[in-house]
Amino acid sequence: MKRRTKMIVMLTASLLVLGGTLGFAQFRGVMIKQYFATLPKPVMPVSVEMVHEDTWTRELKAVGGLKAVNGVEVTAGAAGLVKDILFQSGTSVTRGQVLVRLDADVERADLASAQAEKALASTQAQRSRTLAAASHVSQSALDKAEAELQVKEAKVAQLAALIAKKTVTAPFAGVLGVRKIDVGQYLQPGQSVVTLQDLSALRVEVQVSQKDLAGLAPGLTVEVEVDAWPGRVFPGTVSAIDSAVDANSGMVLLEALVPNPDVSLKPGMFANVRIGRPETIQVLVVPVTAVTYSLAGDSVFVVTEMVEDGKTVLIAKRLPVTVAERRDGWAAVLGDLKPGDKVVTAGQLKLENGSHVSLVEGSPFAQAPRQTAVKP
Repeated sequence: MKRRTKMIVMLTASLLVLGGTLGFAQFRGVMIKQYFATLPKPVMPVSVEMVHEDTWTRELKAVGGLKAVNGVEVTAGAAGLVKDILFQSGTSVTRGQVLVRLDADVERADLASAQAEKALASTQAQRSRTLAAASHVSQSALDKAEAELQVKEAKVAQLAALIAKKTVTAPFAGVLGVRKIDVGQYLQPGQSVVTLQDLSALRVEVQVSQKDLAGLAPGLTVEVEVDAWPGRVFPGTVSAIDSAVDANSGMVLLEALVPNPDVSLKPGMFANVRIGRPETIQVLVVPVTAVTYSLAGDSVFVVTEMVEDGKTVLIAKRLPVTVAERRDGWAAVLGDLKPGDKVVTAGQLKLENGSHVSLVEGSPFAQAPRQTAVKP
């Protein structure tokens, strides 16, 4: 009997302890929920910018390569030993400036001999003309003397031309590259001496799709950017459009002329090219920093005023957008935005849809939200 009573007491005590534990756990859960329910939402500081409309010129973007308007490998026109090198690598030269002289002593001696033979042939031809006029020589003898004179004249011209080719000159004004020859070296005809580039202006060639041909014409403005000069824009003008479309790719070659007065651009550089079109469009723009990019799509946070507990607070709402184009730090967007909306430009990484925000000091719209009276 005592054992049974003892077991009942122990069982009762265990049930009381278990019930108390469960009750305390349930009470604690209710209190935690009540605490978080009454906990004020955190306010995130953000910067904002106003959405506005802008007029943009329609642009076509492409990637191309820079080429010199005039650029050649200066070569030797005749074979011979290099006697004099009259230029320094990397210097500017004028048209016709002598760059290299090859040894032409043998050719000059041959020219002197040929000139003497020409003089003799000229005298004989003149004598034959005089005698032929008096009928003292036949017409065939006169013709032979005239032909001999022409042969000697051609020989002199040939040697003079050969000597001229022994002197290498600049075909146009420009900047030389690194010389590729040395004094005493034997050059073959056509062997490169140095590179010459006219850098006063460069050509940029880009491939554009045939569907973009409408509106393209010589005279349109272009803007060129290169990696060597980040942030710098080089203006130019469309100079020509190829007369045929590539049947395999459907692309057409477009050429633009870009002035290069300070020689910042070099042939061979890759360039990002923007081609302006005459028509303009109205776009809704926001700062590029306002757009949040994700796999789910692009979006922006719009700051609006709402009334909570009798007070006006600032709420950030996420709105999906489509970025149509980016230009100079601004993005043209499509979506449910309207001019005058305030979009978050800094601090959006910590935001969620419906987050409370405050405007940081220095923001153009930083001011306390107006208090709204709530009727009882």
